[in-house]
Amino acid sequence: MNHMPLYWQFVKIKLKAMADYRSSFLIITFSKTLMWAVEVFVLWILIDRFKTIAGWSSYEVLLLFGLNLSSYALAGFFFYHPFVYLPRRIQSGEFDEMLTKPMNPFLYLLSREFSTGYFSNLGVAVIVMGLAFAKLDLGLDWIDLLFLIAVILGGAMIQAAAFVFAAVPAFWITQSSSLSRLMWDFKGFIRYPLSAYNSFIQVLLTLILPFAFINFYPAQYFLGKDDFLLFHPSFQYAAPLVGLLLFLLAYRFWRFGLKHYRSTGS
Repeated sequence: MNHMPLYWQFVKIKLKAMADYRSSFLIITFSKTLMWAVEVFVLWILIDRFKTIAGWSSYEVLLLFGLNLSSYALAGFFFYHPFVYLPRRIQSGEFDEMLTKPMNPFLYLLSREFSTGYFSNLGVAVIVMGLAFAKLDLGLDWIDLLFLIAVILGGAMIQAAAFVFAAVPAFWITQSSSLSRLMWDFKGFIRYPLSAYNSFIQVLLTLILPFAFINFYPAQYFLGKDDFLLFHPSFQYAAPLVGLLLFLLAYRFWRFGLKHYRSTGS
C-alpha cells in the first residue's frame, strides 16, 4: 500500500502521454470502437437469424456481451500488457531488470504497463448495456446499480486473474503461449448463454474456469431468469466474491512462480 501513490504517478504519466499524442490515440480508439461495433452487429445478426439462443433473446445476449466487455476493459487497462507480454520479457532478460527495483515486482510491472487502449472497449460496453437495459425495460434502483458495479468489478478481477494464471507458467515454460490461448478460447464460450452448452462445458465454466460468473450468473439477477442449470440460484450473487477469491489465488500463484523463477540468463 505504501507504493500506491507511486503507482498512480505512473498511471498519470501514461495518461499525459495519451494527451500529448491525442491524434494517435483518437485514431486507435476509433478503429477499435469500429471493430467492437462490427462484432456487436455480427452477434446481433446471428441472434436475429435464430430468434433466440437457448431461450435468450437478442437483447439478453447483448447484456451478456456488455457485462463481459466492460469487465474485460477494466482488467485490460491494468493487466493486459504486463502479463500477455511477460513471457517475452522473461526470454529477453528484461524481467530480471524489474526484479532489481525496490518495489513489489507485481505492482512495478502493473505500473510500467498501464494501457490507455481500452477506453473504446469500455465505451462500447456501456452503450451496449444501456441499450439492453432500455430495450428490456429493466429499471435499476440504487441497489441494482450498486450490484451492477460490484458485478463488473468482480468480473474484472476474474479476467485479471486469468491474465495472471495464463502468464505465470512462463516462469518455468518459456513458450507458454499455447496455454494462454487455450484459456482464452474457453472464455469465448461466455458470449452465449451457458444453457446452450452441455453439462461438461457448464461445469468447466462454473467450477474450473469460472468465466460464467462474469456475465451469465449475474445476468440472472437483472433479467429475473431461472436458468441456473446444474447449480444453485445463489450463484447469481457470487460474482464479486468469486472475483476476489480468484484474484487472491492468482496473486499467490504469482508469488509461488516468482519464488521458483530461474533467470534465462539472456
